[in-house]
Amino acid sequence: MLRYDISPLDPEAHLFIVGITIDEPTPQEQFLRLPSWIAGSYLIRDFSSNIQCAKAFLGAREVPVSKTDKCTWRVPTSGRQEHEALRFFYQVWAFDTSVRGNYLDNCRGFFNPGACFMEALGVEANKILVNITPPEDDLHTSSFSWKVATGLKRCKGTERFGWGMYEAADFKHLLDCPVELSDFTALSFHAGGVRHNIILNDTNANFDADRLVHDVKTICEAQCAFFEPDSRRCPASEYTFLLNVAAAGFGGLEHANSTALACSRNMLPCTHDEKPTKNYIKLLGLFSHEYFHTWFVKRIKPAEFVDCSFDVEINTPLLWLFEGFTSYYDNLFLRRVDILDNEAYAALLSEDVKYVLSNAARRVQTLSEASFDAWIKYYRPSSNTANAHVSYYRQGALAALSLDAAIRSKSRGAKSLDDVMRQFWNEFKEAGADYGGVVSDDVAETVERATGLDITDLITKLTETTQEIDYARLWKPLGLSLSETPLPRERQLLGVSGKATEAGFVVKTVHEAEAGQWIGISPGDILIAIDGTRIKPDTFEDILSRYRAGDEMLIHAFRDDALMAWSLLLGQEKRISATVKIKPTALGRQWLSSSDGKTKPQ
Repeated sequence: MLRYDISPLDPEAHLFIVGITIDEPTPQEQFLRLPSWIAGSYLIRDFSSNIQCAKAFLGAREVPVSKTDKCTWRVPTSGRQEHEALRFFYQVWAFDTSVRGNYLDNCRGFFNPGACFMEALGVEANKILVNITPPEDDLHTSSFSWKVATGLKRCKGTERFGWGMYEAADFKHLLDCPVELSDFTALSFHAGGVRHNIILNDTNANFDADRLVHDVKTICEAQCAFFEPDSRRCPASEYTFLLNVAAAGFGGLEHANSTALACSRNMLPCTHDEKPTKNYIKLLGLFSHEYFHTWFVKRIKPAEFVDCSFDVEINTPLLWLFEGFTSYYDNLFLRRVDILDNEAYAALLSEDVKYVLSNAARRVQTLSEASFDAWIKYYRPSSNTANAHVSYYRQGALAALSLDAAIRSKSRGAKSLDDVMRQFWNEFKEAGADYGGVVSDDVAETVERATGLDITDLITKLTETTQEIDYARLWKPLGLSLSETPLPRERQLLGVSGKATEAGFVVKTVHEAEAGQWIGISPGDILIAIDGTRIKPDTFEDILSRYRAGDEMLIHAFRDDALMAWSLLLGQEKRISATVKIKPTALGRQWLSSSDGKTKPQ
């Protein structure tokens, strides 16, 4: 047997206590290793830095513990008597409010097994038990009112949302099941033939629970029908959304039968809202995105992730496919189920187009390169990100829309990217235990099997080159057009982005081959005056509004407390056409409504 015990040891000190019981440890010595990263978040996190006070016992005898590297512990087992179990204990400092790590205070607890449970190397177990218990001392009696929410299977005797024993099939299954501990609100509904739970650790006054349930259920049902037009079933036997509601924060991390989400309180719907707010739409987009991953990432996945280790970086050139296509479909589903109208959906598309076209990164890095380099670039943003690091989420979503438009146009509405996604899913199911994941060459081949079309050249151009993409031409068959998009005056004239403060305009980004870079402005510079006029938050825009192409200006700035000055002759103002407008054609109307594989071409 292999068993993990975890309990809030000291919420005020943010400490969990973890115990691992191994009935049959490996001979001579037992190694235990904590993962270094978590699936879906491509950065070495070094969770082992939060481990302290490790102790081990063989039977009643304490035995020494040593480390062999930054995330591996060694316990000697020589001299072990028959039937003596190895018990290993340690504390986990938990103060990471993100969806990736562990958190504990006297209001709530949350943990990712991959960030707190060590793997017992060499130990075979046909199932793993996980005992989640409340604190044992009388000082933390308030924690006894907490409930437990997780994708782990409940053992007999453990009530729904109750403290007690849970189980996982193996260690990788265990890693895929985060746990929320708090006095949460649980909202439940059925979709795709199974129970779904929305867990909220906090809510606002006048929180519209009915609206949230209705909208999330609608999204889930639409996605189940998308992948399974006949059965319309969810691939999980039960699904749980763990939503951490706080003052600030936003994000999500997908899991096989659950997802960890974070949002600010102002994103929750209010009973007095006449229509969805922008913040609420953003939250629904997050629900849609992470739920889509239930099929596309957690089951259909890059070949490199099919049987990977969480000790070292695993690179794939296909994040543009898995995250980009998911980013395309997340908001498209909101339109298809009529949460959004065409205008609201066009506004969301415009945000992505503006981000991609306003940054020089697309001329420097391909989507495939951005995917492969996620570990060292996407998850390590810098002041040069806009110039050199492509977002495989946003630009990948535009690539998906471009491919969808091309397939619909070439097939005259008979086929679409929807068919390609279902092809991926059907091939995953057919492969069963022999599933080997997706490699780069599979993409064009899968498109051809699903649609009968060879669009290899377009896929290559979108993902393997830095050639300029004429999105307006590609999307025209659907009735999409691009018009000029207003940019901040500092970007139009100076080629910089940042924030106006009382100290001056603090430069965050100097855009490639634009005016600021030509004269030598650098990230971190504080622009304090233009032609002798002090820059203040309420005057900066007015100052810049007085200048046009051909004018000269004298800029003063501080760099590391040293006064700088530049003379600039203004050139042509920076302009981009990124505002999406939708006047759907017959193909466009089909695109905005069809999702279950049964809609006939127009």
